[in-house]
Amino acid sequence: MKLVINATDQVLARFGNQLAALSDGEARTAMSRALNHEGDKGRTQVKRALVKQTGIKYGAIDKAMATIRSTPATLTYQLKARGTETNIAWFGGKQRGKGVSAAPWNKRRIFRHAFIVPRFGRAFIRTSNKRLPIRWLYGPNLGRELVKDYSAAAWRSGVSKIVDRIGHEIGRMLGTR
Repeated sequence: MKLVINATDQVLARFGNQLAALSDGEARTAMSRALNHEGDKGRTQVKRALVKQTGIKYGAIDKAMATIRSTPATLTYQLKARGTETNIAWFGGKQRGKGVSAAPWNKRRIFRHAFIVPRFGRAFIRTSNKRLPIRWLYGPNLGRELVKDYSAAAWRSGVSKIVDRIGHEIGRMLGTR
């Protein structure tokens, strides 16, 4: 899944004449710098939103996310998250009499008929009344959560800031700032 934000119309409307005064390489460099500057700020906001949204710790989100920064050739800034499933036991899972108590999506609840196997550190649930078969009990997936709710809103909020930052970088190139 992708979340794409395109601000070319706004940039051309505001800075068309100034971009024409720069060479193609300088214009691309200015836009790439602006994308990287505001993209890094947006990445921080997205990670903070994911902590609140999923209940996964910031350090784990930081390790699971990769950033592909903009270059003058690509002019794209990308955030990628590994789409692996997280086990319920990672969210403060505790074995209780009626099942496993855990807090995925920052909301504690009891998963009835679930149990934690200490040797593996993972939660499982029975799929029938018999001892077997069992299956893993999963929580939030960062790959899916990245494009939903608060994290997507945090990423979208940076569009107007990118346009302003492009103006700042063009001013630096032209020597007006």
